[in-house]
Amino acid sequence: MFSQASRKASKPKLTSVARTPRRHRRSSLPRPDTDWFGRGLASLAAFALVAGGSLMAAVPSNAAAPAQNYIVVLKDGVVDAGAAAAAQQSAYGFTASKVYRNAVNGYSATLTAAQAQRVQADPSVDFVTAGRTFQQPRDLGTAATQETPLWRKRIAGTSSDVRKALDRGPSRINVNVAVIDSGIDATHPDLNVKGGVDCQSGSPVDVTPVDVLGHGTFVAGVIGARNNRLGVIGTAPGTPLWSVRVVDDAGLISEESLICAIDWVTSTRKDHDDSNDIAVANISIAGGAADTPNCGKGTDPMHYAICRSVRAGVTYAVAAGNAGEDFANTVPATYDQVLTATAMGDFDGKSGGDAAPICGPDDFSKYGQKDDQPAFFSNFATTSDDKAHTVSGPGVCMLSTWPGGYNVSNGTSFASPAVAGSVALCISQKACTGSAEHVMEQYLDLTKSYSKRHHDYGFGGDPIHPIGGQYYGYLTQTVSF
Repeated sequence: MFSQASRKASKPKLTSVARTPRRHRRSSLPRPDTDWFGRGLASLAAFALVAGGSLMAAVPSNAAAPAQNYIVVLKDGVVDAGAAAAAQQSAYGFTASKVYRNAVNGYSATLTAAQAQRVQADPSVDFVTAGRTFQQPRDLGTAATQETPLWRKRIAGTSSDVRKALDRGPSRINVNVAVIDSGIDATHPDLNVKGGVDCQSGSPVDVTPVDVLGHGTFVAGVIGARNNRLGVIGTAPGTPLWSVRVVDDAGLISEESLICAIDWVTSTRKDHDDSNDIAVANISIAGGAADTPNCGKGTDPMHYAICRSVRAGVTYAVAAGNAGEDFANTVPATYDQVLTATAMGDFDGKSGGDAAPICGPDDFSKYGQKDDQPAFFSNFATTSDDKAHTVSGPGVCMLSTWPGGYNVSNGTSFASPAVAGSVALCISQKACTGSAEHVMEQYLDLTKSYSKRHHDYGFGGDPIHPIGGQYYGYLTQTVSF
């Protein structure tokens, strides 16, 4: 079944904090990236890529457009997606804009509603859905000299021999991690950026990565900022990073670009170059929609693509969202095949909950935030299916890399890369091995067992210290890897 909707983008407002230990840029409030979800026809809920500010998703309306972007998923028996796309565009009078061959067997195209109906009726077509569009605001960053961020001290520790060895240099960790985001500043000296593609057009284009919005560079630093006496230190210091840009300079994101990104990441597992195999991918995206059965087959092409990518060997870490609600109606967070990161707050790099909730000039107590408690904005799980793939990470007062320097921000958007970096470290140390499904299972087991052995490590809101019916998961850790 296919659906159609038009969308109008709202003007975003900035809600982030940008500051460094040495220089401060004051903000009106230290709130997280805010997810604004468009609710619309069928499964066409819009997404919001959280990027150091509030996110305004395009809201669907009932007005039918003459033509719009659609995602066409072909049946598994179709051997050549390109040939099928060519035949269908000839038969139905349109031009396919991008062919997918890896995570999805299909293509994207601009179609009228009538053409979409005819394509859906084609015997080689599995399902057709209307493409979705998203928007992201812009923020600025500043510079700093190296320090170990409090969030990193909280989950990494400093005493183990493994930790000391890993921190000596970037060559110790060699797990490829993809950042599906606004790009990465490839010139940043704190980041080991190996390369990447630009999916803004819906097709992957090899580029020297750039990031004019900053969010992807921030995520990249949380994952893998080097220990190089400059800036900050990430979760998996120096691990190779791959930029997969899905956001244009105005902060717009199409579903076509997201499918392109997942498809490209999957393709690295299928080519003849073992050096570029993406093992972990981070997606800091949250949008309003429910989980879909059978990996989204017939209803949700993004879910469908992620499932196939996981089967190809990619482990995904995603943000739970910042609406302070059950993420059962948030995607991709509610997909069972991903690691979903909630956020907790830490203000001193230590457990115990003794620190004042102060981040530079900003006092988080006005929002009810406490040290070593769930972030006041974080989504959480309530169902048994969602609890099974939920884990927590630091997401308040996060210091990381930014184009031209460093920045501080808040959100599950930044808890997610802390989880992604932890998974990369687990793979690097061969504590997580095998398929992506096995890596995810082993990582969750190791995270759970560490907290159960060290009850003072966790936080108020984890399964050992529960808060009502809100499940935030065990706190990610790298001490045991």
